[in-house]
Parts: sequence; structure tokens; C-alpha cells
Amino acid sequence: MVLRPRYAHIQRLRKIANTLAKHGFGYFIDQLGFSGLLNRGTGGEKAQLSRGERLRLALEELGPTFVKLGQFLSTRPDIIPRDIVQELSRLQDRVAPFATERVYEILRDELGEGWEEIFASFDPEPLAAASLGQVHLASLAGGQRVIVKVQRPEVARLIHTDLEILHYVAQVAQRHSVYGQIYDFVAMAEEFSRALKQELDYTAEGRNADRLRQALRGEEGVYIPRVYWEYTTGRVLTMEFVEAVKVNELEELARRGYDPRRIADNLLRAFYRQVLVEGFFHGDPHPGNLAVLPGERIVFMDFGLVGTLSDEHRREIIRLVLGLVRRRSRDVIRGMVNLGTVPSDLDMKALRREIDKLRQKYLAVPLKDIKLGSAIDELIDVAFRFRIRMPGEFTLLVKTLLSLEGLITTLDPHLSFIQLSTPYVWELVRRQYRPREVWRAVEENLGAYLDLAYELPVQVQRILSRLSRGDLTIKLEHQDLRSFFRHLEAAVNKLSLSLILLAFSIIMAGLIISAGLGALPLTGSRFFFRLPVLEIGSVIAVVLFSWLLLTIFRGGRF
Repeated sequence: MVLRPRYAHIQRLRKIANTLAKHGFGYFIDQLGFSGLLNRGTGGEKAQLSRGERLRLALEELGPTFVKLGQFLSTRPDIIPRDIVQELSRLQDRVAPFATERVYEILRDELGEGWEEIFASFDPEPLAAASLGQVHLASLAGGQRVIVKVQRPEVARLIHTDLEILHYVAQVAQRHSVYGQIYDFVAMAEEFSRALKQELDYTAEGRNADRLRQALRGEEGVYIPRVYWEYTTGRVLTMEFVEAVKVNELEELARRGYDPRRIADNLLRAFYRQVLVEGFFHGDPHPGNLAVLPGERIVFMDFGLVGTLSDEHRREIIRLVLGLVRRRSRDVIRGMVNLGTVPSDLDMKALRREIDKLRQKYLAVPLKDIKLGSAIDELIDVAFRFRIRMPGEFTLLVKTLLSLEGLITTLDPHLSFIQLSTPYVWELVRRQYRPREVWRAVEENLGAYLDLAYELPVQVQRILSRLSRGDLTIKLEHQDLRSFFRHLEAAVNKLSLSLILLAFSIIMAGLIISAGLGALPLTGSRFFFRLPVLEIGSVIAVVLFSWLLLTIFRGGRF
């Protein structure tokens, strides 16, 4: 059932349709049946730009929801063409700050009338302003320096309206778009909606910070800022301000005597602990969100975007990574298929050929020179071509991996990401097969095994009962059965023609022998209505014999 947009949403939907049409996506509006919303004369401006550039400009013009949508789609190269993904990754989430008076109003609404007593100082000029909110530097009454993130006024209402519209458009696209038969647009819209609603809730970001701090509690080379929960609400987040050097400020890092290799090692250790051990990772580790403290300690900031991995996903990711490292196509394919949603018509032989090509590409490359993030990114391209939809957490992980690999190369071009990561991967493999972990896996699956053991006799009894009544139907379907029958038919036809030709040849041989013995005149033999039988028969035999040879050589049907 397709939900109809409420009347209040029609004007916003009209704005969206006209903006997309203005940037050259009118054909998409027509396909969805929204052409009636277009203003007269709306056409494709900036037609000289690429489709990715036009889409990026349209999303930026449509505001925060669509900027976030573009950023979400930029993490899905398994379903979005690569040229569009690259352009969407350039989306700018930087906008003009909103008025200081509105900031104070929100603080009053969220923290109470006495909010000014909480802060000894509050800088009215924001450190940064983005589509959802802006960040101010402040000091608490106790002297602690903090950053205060304040959500934009009315942004939540606008986003909720846009999400309802996107859900409606996804339903329409699912039913009326060609791609709706391949991709689940509704599920994608729901996934994006959940992620964005969580990002709107600043208490969720605070919980993410606390959870990451707990996950990395044993890592001395990492620091997670503290959340001041007494001054945090759904629209205001108060966190510890940490003064540190951004990880990409190489000259300042060198001036302070920081060791790039130790920074890279701490960063990589933290990443692998998040992904492979805890299954919970920071999803946006760009240089603006990473800084360095004395002792090469890594500071993580901005916890709005995080990823979670189930135990099953972690196992398959390890299988896939080890398959790449060991150059085993079978393990890579198994990891991809187990991780992703596979189309029913997947050509496994063709997929194996593509993976083998990648394996051959990296076969002669020394292990230290392999870029793990780039290699996995190429697997995502293969998944796109074969319509294998990978889980969103995995594609977010790949984007995170690419960002970290770039950072480590910037810190020290001679460092090998894959060599630094190999010990952590093997450690996790060893951990998986420890007796305690094996026993835990058995305990987790014991219930399923017991259910199966309980149900098996019942199911067998049902099958035997149906068999005794004679109403058991077995349906067998062979994928290549039609092709088999086609070839069988061709073979039977050839055999039949051969038998006919053999019989005809025997008859003709009899006639020729009879003529030779004088029963028939050797030349000018005429019977059956005075026809030249020997001459006609010889021509027919030559034609049939030629036809038989031709079909045998061609190997086809006739």
C-alpha cells in the first residue's frame, strides 16, 4: 500500500520535483508520475555538468535532509554508480550560522531559565556551523572548558517532513521504477530515516561517545572526551573540550616531536579493536574529527555517525580480508555472498571470473604494497556489477577504511596499512577458535539445534504420512534443463536423419544392383510413372548427406 503525502507536504514535494527537474532530472520525475508538480518552463539547467555534479548541486539546494541523503548514498557504492558516489562525497555540510538570539532561546528551552548560571563563559561566535547545528566554545562554572553543540531551530520539523516525503517517493519508485525490481528502495529509505533521526537526537551521540570510550578502555593510545550529561538534552550536547593538534597538521606534529609511525599504529590499533573485537566503530574518521595529544594519543571527536557489526558480519569480514591477503578467490566469494543480499539470477561462474581477475591483479604485488581499502573497494565495484547489495554497515566500514588508509599514508608514505593490520586480524582468528569462544558459539546455537532435533521426527512423520496416502509431491527443477533438451533434440534429429539416409542408401543400392544385374536398364531407367529414379535418388542422397555433414560440423539444430 502506497501512502499518500499529506496536503501540508505537497508544496515541499513540488519544491523537490522542480529542483530536481531544474538540474536535469526531469525524466526521473516523469517516470515516477510527478510531472504534474512541475512549473511551466522548468528545464535542465547546467546540462554541461556531469550527472554527479548536477545531483550534488540539487541536494545542496534542497537543504539538510538531502545533504545528509547524499552523504548516506556516498557510502553505498554497491548500489550507486561510482562517478556519482565520488561527487556526492564532496557534499559540503557547511552553512551560515544562525542568530545568537536563537541559540540562547534553545539553551533556555532545553536547560532551563537559569542556563546562564551553568556557564562561566559562552562564546557567541560558533567554532563551526553545519546543516543540523553549530558548536560553541564555553566554560562551566567549575572552570572546565567545554564545547556546546546546539541544534538548528525548526530543523527537526523540516527533516521529519522530508523523511515522510522520501518514504512516499521510495514506495512509488519501488512500484513504478525499473530499478524497483532490483533494489528495495523502501528499506533503504527506512535505513536512512533511522540514521538521520538518531543524528537529530544529541543524547544518542552522547551515548555513542560513552560506548566508544568503554570499547577502547584498554587502549592507552586513545582518548574520548567526556560527556556532561547534566547539561545534555536531545537538542543540546555538552562535551569536554580537548585542545590537541589535528592529525593532518604534519608540520605542527613534527614541531612538537610526535612520532608519525606511533600515531599511525595507535590509530590502527584503535580501529581494529573497534571493528574486529567490539563490533562498534566511529563512522566518520576524517582529519577534522581526529587529533593528537602528547604521547601520540589519538582523540576522537564527533560521534554522530557510528557503525555496528554483528558477530556474523565480523566473521564474514575476516573471511573476506583473509581471502584477499591469502589471495583465495573461494574465500572472497563466500564472504561476499554471505555478507550481501544476492539476486536470484546471480551468475556464480562470472562472479568467480571477476574475483580471479582481481586475484591475478594482486598476485605479483608484495603484501606490503597492497592497499587493503582500495582492494575491498574494488570488490564493492564487483558487487555493484552483479547487483549484490552489501549491508550498509559494511559499506560504511569500507569508507572508514579508505579514510584511515589515506591518513596513514599521509603520516608516513612508507607505512603499509595491510602489514600493520595483519597481526590484529590473526589475533582475532586465534581468539575465535579458543575453547571458550567455541563453547560460547555452541551454547548460542544449542537452542536452535535442540529445536531442530525436536521438530525433525514430527516433520519426518508428516512426510511418511503423506507418502502412505500417495499425495506427496516432489518438484524438481534443473536450471539448465531447457538447454539440455535443446541439445538432446538436435542429437535425436541428427540420428533420425542418419537413419533415413541409411535406409534411402540401402534402397538406392538395391536399385543400382538390380540395374547392374539386368533387372533394370542401367541407363535411362524409368519406372514409377516413367521417372528417372536412379538419377533423382542420387541427387537426393547427395543433398541429404551434405545436409547431415553440415549440421554435424555446425553442432546446432535444424
